[in-house]
Formats: sequence, C-alpha cells, structure tokens
Amino acid sequence: MTWSAIIIDDERLARLALRKDLERLPEISLVGEASGISSAKDLIGRVHPDLLFLDVQLADGNGFDLLNQIDFEGRVIFITAYDEYAIRAFEINAVDYLLKPVSRKRLKSAIAKLQENDKSVLHEVPSRLEYNDRLMVMHRKSVNFIKIDTIRSIHASREYSYIRATDGREYLTSKSITEWENKLPEQYFCRIHRSTIVNFDQIMKVNHNITGTGEVILQGSTEPLAISRNYFRKLKQRYGA
Repeated sequence: MTWSAIIIDDERLARLALRKDLERLPEISLVGEASGISSAKDLIGRVHPDLLFLDVQLADGNGFDLLNQIDFEGRVIFITAYDEYAIRAFEINAVDYLLKPVSRKRLKSAIAKLQENDKSVLHEVPSRLEYNDRLMVMHRKSVNFIKIDTIRSIHASREYSYIRATDGREYLTSKSITEWENKLPEQYFCRIHRSTIVNFDQIMKVNHNITGTGEVILQGSTEPLAISRNYFRKLKQRYGA
C-alpha cells in the first residue's frame, strides 16, 4: 500500500531533510507540507492525506492542538525534539514517534510499523504501561499529559471511564475499566471493584469487614472506595496480610 502523506513542521530545514528521506521510500507519496496549525488545517482539508508526519511543537501551538481542531481519521507519526513527548500511550491513532534529528533507519522502522499495523490491527496485543510513562488525555477540550504515577484512581462510567489524578483533576477517557486493568502496571495498580482501580501508592488506609468486603481511603481524599470480596484477596497478597 502507498500512503499519501504531508509533513507538518515549522522548521524549514527539518521539513527539507524529512522530505528527502521520504522520497526514497516507495510506500510514501508526499502530497504537501505545512509549517503551522492554520496552514495544516487548510492543507488537510484540501488533500485528505492518509498519514501525517506531525511535529509536536509548532510556532502557533502544538500538534495535539491541531488534532483537536480537525476531523482526521488517518494515521499520525509524531516528530519531536523533546523526549518527554515520546510517550508510548496516545489516546489517538498514533503509529509511532520520531526523535529529531530523524535517522533513516528509525524512519524506515516507523513506516514498517505503519504497514504492519495496517495488516494486523485486529491482532494487536496491548502492552503494559510503565509507572513513569505519560498519557495524553483531554481536559476541558485541551490536551494534557499526565504521568501514570500521578493517577490516584480510575472509575467506570458506563462505557467510558474517568481518571482521578493527585492534583484533583478528573479526565474522561474512552477506555473501559477492563482495558485499564490490562494496560496499567499491575505491581502498582489493583482493581478493587468491578468499577474501580486504585494506585497502591495512594492507599492511606484499608478497612476490612467481617463479610469479606471492605473499603479503601486514598491520600488526599475522604471518600471511601468499596472493595468487593472477590478483589480483596489481591490487596491481602500485595501487603502480605
């Protein structure tokens, strides 16, 4: 498959270098370039590319601002000079990220991943997040990065879920509570109820009832969270109780 692609980067020399490398790849057909959010929105609306090579930091905002403002159903490969943006879990359809200066070897690897994902999307196996990873989440129509270790708890909300962070903010996400259970590092997070996951590091107190149920009090919160009988064993194993 050949992917129609555009480059979005505010650095002219960076666009030039990437263009030269992409022109060597038969899988990619470049259909345009943009230097910022405004020009990118116009270009995407005109050419409808399959793929964006998107710089995270642009002169008039960032790449995530752009994605919030357009209805784009294609793939994204992020480009960044800042490794703090090189996160492994995006709440969008990102294929990969490339650190500047982009090497040809790394670029070919990203394109190979793009092709492989296209063939086997249904066979993807979710990898576990690490405790120092970051998530990209929405908060009041803006994009935020939160570290996994700042998650206090996660709660089911119908087919969605929301994250409660240690700074008091809440983030609504499209992932189910089961998806989070399968993604979060299990040495730090535990499901205590069919609708609740908590961070072990945030537990301040655990109360156990004679019925086998209980409740958890988290740091910075006075609201008790119920522990079902089926999940209480995990807490006992974690603390050796």
